Amino acid sequence: MNVIWSAWALAQLEQLHDWHCAEASQEVADRIVVEIFAVTRQLEELPYSGQFEPWLEHQGLGHRRVVVGNYKVVYRVLEEEVRIVDVFDSRQDPDKMTV
Repeated sequence: MNVIWSAWALAQLEQLHDWHCAEASQEVADRIVVEIFAVTRQLEELPYSGQFEPWLEHQGLGHRRVVVGNYKVVYRVLEEEVRIVDVFDSRQDPDKMTV
């Protein structure tokens, strides 16, 4: 199954990378992004491995999540693809999660 990133999710990933570059280092930022991509690649073979995302259950779209460090990678399993819809810092208020 192909893993497809939404424009929003990629923008969130870029934003977290920029933040870590400014607050920590390029090396730290790169490592986090590499870890996130590694975990999402596993969804190609194991699309249902993530837990359901309770903060988005009200939408009824079956959002799932995998956690990488402080980040939730939120996705949906569609007929022929896994769609990454958000990368969310779990230290934030979950009501800020938008997909």
